[in-house]
This record gives sequence, structure tokens and C-alpha cells, in this order.
Amino acid sequence: MITLVKNQYYELAYSAAKNRIYCTLIGYWRSADLVPTYVADWEKAVRLTQRGFTVLADNREMKTHPATVKALHAQVADTLPRAGMSYLAEVVAIDKIAVLQVSGITQQAGVGHIRVESLPLGEQILDQLMPR
Repeated sequence: MITLVKNQYYELAYSAAKNRIYCTLIGYWRSADLVPTYVADWEKAVRLTQRGFTVLADNREMKTHPATVKALHAQVADTLPRAGMSYLAEVVAIDKIAVLQVSGITQQAGVGHIRVESLPLGEQILDQLMPR
């Protein structure tokens, strides 16, 4: 697995062996200006994938975001199905409003996702859904 970006707001990594992007969202993002390369970082991650890739999102530490930041997440979510993503497993946030935000974004983008309670469970489910 290679770490593509790691900062105080998020981490993106990619496993070629699993054709999987790992995303960790951390804390409260006051504005989109705090994460100026977020969309570009996702684009870089997606370029590494093959069709049918999966995403494991760790949103446990995510806090409710303002509208400008939510728009960034929506922009990324809109690109994932077109890029060939097959499944998304989301470890849900402790912040229940953040859970609703993520659900709204993924639903609007038409991204099917599975909510799980832990990273190992998300990993296991995605592994079972991978094409053999």
C-alpha cells in the first residue's frame, strides 16, 4: 500500500494488490480553503486504479462540514462511479449529522455504499465482493 497524501485533515492511500483506495477524514474542516488539493488528490488516487476498484472510507473522526466543504465531497463522489468504482464501505462517523451528510452526498451521486462499524469488517466485506 502506498500513502498518497497525509495531513491533519485527511489521508488517502492506495493498494494495487486490492485495487482499493483508503480514505480517512479527520476532524472539522472550517472551509474548503484548508484542503486546496483535496479534489486533485482524489483524482491522483483514482488514476492509479483499475475499473472495479473499491473504496474503504474511515469517517469515524469526521465532523459535520460547512456547505463549501460538503461541495468538495460531492464533487469527488460524483466522479467515483464514472471512474469505475464498484463498492464503497464506510466506517461511520461518531458525529450523527456527519453520517447524514455522507449519506446525502453518496445518495445524490448514485454511489452505492455499505455502512460498517469497523475497518476490519469493511475490509473483509470489500474483499468478498472483489471479482475473483
